[in-house]
Amino acid sequence: MKDYIAIPKANGYQSLHTSMIGPHGVPVEVQIRTEDMDQMAEMGVAAHWAYKEHGETSTTAQIRAQRWMQSLLELQQSAGSSFEFIESVKSDLFPDEIYVFTPEGRIVELPAGATPVDFAYAVHTDIGHACVGARVDRQPYPLSQPLTSGQTVEIITAPGARPNAAWLNFVVSSKARAKIRQLLKNLKRDDSVSLGRRLLNHALGGSRKLNEIPQENIQRELDRMKLATLDDLLAEIGLGNAMSVVVAKNLQHGDASIPPATQSHGHLPIKGADGVLITFAKCCRPIPGDPDYRPRQPR
Repeated sequence: MKDYIAIPKANGYQSLHTSMIGPHGVPVEVQIRTEDMDQMAEMGVAAHWAYKEHGETSTTAQIRAQRWMQSLLELQQSAGSSFEFIESVKSDLFPDEIYVFTPEGRIVELPAGATPVDFAYAVHTDIGHACVGARVDRQPYPLSQPLTSGQTVEIITAPGARPNAAWLNFVVSSKARAKIRQLLKNLKRDDSVSLGRRLLNHALGGSRKLNEIPQENIQRELDRMKLATLDDLLAEIGLGNAMSVVVAKNLQHGDASIPPATQSHGHLPIKGADGVLITFAKCCRPIPGDPDYRPRQPR
């Protein structure tokens, strides 16, 4: 619902706008306004003045419209050309929103300051999630740069793409912000579960895997930690809220079918560390052959 009655547009337009689902699932836009409001919307400010010549008092919206018309006359006199006049008037016509086009010619309404990312989410959530770039009026366009009314926007997508947390610094529409936050939260959990599984399998030792642990042992550990599912447990490990070696020990406790874990000297790969510069601390000066101390599990 958009309420242009409580907050009229600068040109005096007043109405209530809402969208509804009509017969056969066809969306219908509904505009609700009084006879006076309809006269101004359909015939314009000048016609409405003639309509109100019978001594009726003007409303606040009508007074604002009269002042706006007066400012247009002054602007026309000071403008150097008709093109300059039109460009100046556009910002007054739609001060709070912009209207851009899809490549197919569909009009998309966005809040002022909206970027191509806002546009992508306005078209469809999946397009927003897969957005990797944009073209505006057939030219490459930065995702963080605000759009202006009248532009034609094309979104470039890629399979497997995901939103960037930095987008939250420049998107302005509530839908875009909500969808980005929701997906990033889900991705964080998925990554945490994956990391927790790797850490727990490593803590269990090379001879066993998590899927070899009896279900009653897993349920006992879930009850102890007051968690609902195994994924919740793995997420806690991945987020650093639970120690994998402690959980591994608890999962094997009291089960004679599981032999005690032997210390694993295998490598634990760290994803995402490729190309990272690693330097030794000033207090650490190892040379080849020196023993190293790496805590792996409680003794």
